[in-house]
Amino acid sequence: MKLTIRLLTILLASTCQATFAENTLKLLNWEDYIADSVLAKWEAQSGYKVEQVYFDNDEDRDAILLFSANHNIDLAVVDEVIGERFGEQELLVELDNNNLPGKANYHPFWSQRCGHYAVPYLWGTLGIAYRTDKVSQPPTSWLDILQPNTALQGHVGMMEDYTDLLAPAFFYLGKSINSEAQEDLVAAFELLKAQAPSVLTYEYAITYVGSNEQADELYMALVYGGDQFTLNEQAHADQHWRYVIPSEGTVLWVDCLAIPTTSQNQEIALQFINFLSQPEIAAENAEALYYATPNRAAEPLLDPEFFHNQEVFLPKAVQDRSQLYSPLSEENIERRLRITNAIMNIHETRNSR
Repeated sequence: MKLTIRLLTILLASTCQATFAENTLKLLNWEDYIADSVLAKWEAQSGYKVEQVYFDNDEDRDAILLFSANHNIDLAVVDEVIGERFGEQELLVELDNNNLPGKANYHPFWSQRCGHYAVPYLWGTLGIAYRTDKVSQPPTSWLDILQPNTALQGHVGMMEDYTDLLAPAFFYLGKSINSEAQEDLVAAFELLKAQAPSVLTYEYAITYVGSNEQADELYMALVYGGDQFTLNEQAHADQHWRYVIPSEGTVLWVDCLAIPTTSQNQEIALQFINFLSQPEIAAENAEALYYATPNRAAEPLLDPEFFHNQEVFLPKAVQDRSQLYSPLSEENIERRLRITNAIMNIHETRNSR
């Protein structure tokens, strides 16, 4: 995959390699995406600490993985498409039942999605989070975030990601999220360009709310199912986030765990994945984060109220109108990157006036 100039600049600006620390696993992860209690149990059991390197969009994660030796990454959360792509490029260790016995605990569907070089971690959806103290009418369509009403203009959050940024437009247009058609990409771009003046930020909502002084100005955001619970943990007492899946459908995604071939701690990383694959650990992690676990052996251990929460474990009617990610051609990726960069430029130019 080719890198944007922005990402190359970020990576090449780091002139010294990251320090390798003994008895430490370095995990490339989304923020707030593994339970503190689970990490504490692992560290007490193994004697290895887990140091996390955070990313907040897929493009930056992929760039870090491509230069994983410079960052001493031992383990990474990846999506199902990149896991297989990078594995075939010999960037990731192949994982099977021989080196990873815990792999047998996962639903075959999710194991197949993660492929030969990764194992399932958590799964969920893409939707809209909104603040009930600011949004009186809950969104029901992707158009509600693409063309927000006057009260929401300047208070919308999106994602700087060449797949998820375009997804709301494709859903609203009735197109595949994996469309290769030029006319579909142009139509999606036009919707996102018209939306840009209403967008407060393209930073991942959890990152933005946790670190930006304008966090209180974010009223509605494109998020992953489960993010609303983290947003509520970060919110003020008078704020409350809720999550909806628009009527046009959603993405059914799975995050996977993979080990870079450059890792100096491959055996310990395998032990850590096996630890996370234990049913009781998988159940604890899922309940703490409020994401669905793909670990079928963990399901009987889940609290019934959590397991039957339809914001987490989707009802069949929603699953039936969900789409799955699939690999994109290099030309398609380049077009999507150009669209994403163009939208960022439009937004930055407007804000600099």
